[in-house]
Amino acid sequence: MSEPTLRAVAIDIDGTLIDSRKQIMPFTRSEIHRVVEEYDVRLLLVTARSPQSTAVIEERLGVVASYATFGGSLVDAREPDGSFTQLKAVPLRDDDVRRMLEVASDFDVHTGLYTRDAWHVNSLEYWGMREARNTSVWPIVGELEPIVGTAPLFKVMFRGESEPLGELADALGALQTSTYAHHLKHVIEVVASGAVKLPALQALAGHLGIDMDEVIAFGDTSADLDMLAGVGVGYLMGNASPALTVPPSVRRALSHDEDGIGVALRKHFPSDAPFRT
Repeated sequence: MSEPTLRAVAIDIDGTLIDSRKQIMPFTRSEIHRVVEEYDVRLLLVTARSPQSTAVIEERLGVVASYATFGGSLVDAREPDGSFTQLKAVPLRDDDVRRMLEVASDFDVHTGLYTRDAWHVNSLEYWGMREARNTSVWPIVGELEPIVGTAPLFKVMFRGESEPLGELADALGALQTSTYAHHLKHVIEVVASGAVKLPALQALAGHLGIDMDEVIAFGDTSADLDMLAGVGVGYLMGNASPALTVPPSVRRALSHDEDGIGVALRKHFPSDAPFRT
């Protein structure tokens, strides 16, 4: 079977585009740049990060992009004049956020609230500084309860050691809120239940006049699997957990430390340029 014609590249950021040193590998960056310029392909950044942090990644790539941020809660399509058109906004319910903050106050964890344009934290100790370094966004420090209700909130993030974070995850699960939580060893990210990457990507592709089978996508966690299975070519990064149950249509890329995106792009978008990773 022949490969589909590809007109868009959809890329998750953390664990996918960003390597273990929190950098974009030079070959991967150059391949993204080449594919966008030579093949007139649209770049779509589909991530749990905020628009602020996603803009930093866009700047580092040197390629304009459309965004699906906060795990699909916010969808912003880039127009030809450089402006954005908001296609989707699914904030958290304020009462859900208040209940989560109340429960989290019993645990030794770092807490952050995200509006569209700002990151608010309860402290700027180790976990806050670590997240600031990872995302290149500086937080606003202060009490979090007064923030709720002043602007739409799109993500609540808890960071900490694995034991208290695991206990908090269990406590949050018992709340029965209208949210979706993604729990890794040192982080819990909570977004609205309607925040899913595949519908966000579908909204972007539809607005840009691109069929889903014309999209190549890259991701590394369970939150990416539906997106990877719903496009023409979907790649799970080699650094993804081997415990994931992966849809049969999803392919395996090299890891984020091995230019997984860049090498796959060279396969699907051939070039006579030297292959120098």
